[in-house]
Amino acid sequence: MLAELIKMISRFKLSIRNLYRTCSNLIAFYIVLLCLLLICGDIEPNPGPERTHEYSEKTLSIFHCNIRSLRNKLNYIADIIEDYDVVFFTETHLDSNITDYDISIMGFETPVRKDRNSHGGGIIMYFKNYVHIIRRQDLEHDEIESMWFELKTKLRSILININYRSERQSTVYFWQYFDQMLKNALDENNCIICLGDLNKNFMSDLPSNIRDIIFINGLINIIDKATHFDTRTSSSSLLDPILVTDSIPVLDKDTIPIDRGISDHDGTYVTIDCGFSKSRTYIRSIWDYKRGDYDLMKQKVLNTNWENLISDASDVHVAATNFTNTFINIASASEKSDV
Repeated sequence: MLAELIKMISRFKLSIRNLYRTCSNLIAFYIVLLCLLLICGDIEPNPGPERTHEYSEKTLSIFHCNIRSLRNKLNYIADIIEDYDVVFFTETHLDSNITDYDISIMGFETPVRKDRNSHGGGIIMYFKNYVHIIRRQDLEHDEIESMWFELKTKLRSILININYRSERQSTVYFWQYFDQMLKNALDENNCIICLGDLNKNFMSDLPSNIRDIIFINGLINIIDKATHFDTRTSSSSLLDPILVTDSIPVLDKDTIPIDRGISDHDGTYVTIDCGFSKSRTYIRSIWDYKRGDYDLMKQKVLNTNWENLISDASDVHVAATNFTNTFINIASASEKSDV
């Protein structure tokens, strides 16, 4: 079947060459072919970046997962996080021997890291190139593994906090420092999102001091499912809450299942309404037809060996590319202006 198809294509090319022996006739044929493609309904005559749905252009999604060592899991991670705009991982287990390039993920900018060592701890943040986000070290506390970021959108500025509290760290001191950070942040901005692994089960009754800190600072937990699964005891707990102030317009939130061979934690995410546009600027050539040197263009067209461009091509896609690029180069040499 394939051999017959190849023979038919070869015969078609030969018949076209015999039918349109002169350069002008061959050009006329391809112009007719181009017109047929344009009127068939699925060719865009004035292409530009694909527009996303209006809803998605006004939202932003933030993801977190305790990854239990980032290295050697990048391929799995890349598939999980591709649809999120800002991504956090805790327990990265990285040190200075691991470069940013070693842990780069396609589609995301250079990550922002706070490493502990290769055996434990650590936080990292990935973000898409259209996200306007900066680190706010002035809001961080040296005694705990935490980072603060300021996210700027069309509608508001949002402070995002990511934390990792190990089981060995004092609960009392951690929450005291956490309370101090929150108060400093709230003095500046009441739009706050806190994520991370706090190693405290939010599905059980929290100690009164923790409840008071969350309540007094105006935070609520929006995750209501277990995020940690202990295979030894077959128990589950909610160690990775997402705490937000009531000024955060939450549109969606949930947990994301993670392969137990990757981590014993599930991921969490929150989608917010922020009037954030993901449309990007781009460069397009604008042709000034009044400045076109059509005599020069005609001469270049006549001097071009169009037949070889088509007949030497290995398939129709290469032939179309050869024809298009050559024609555009001729037009470019016949006066145009770029914007």
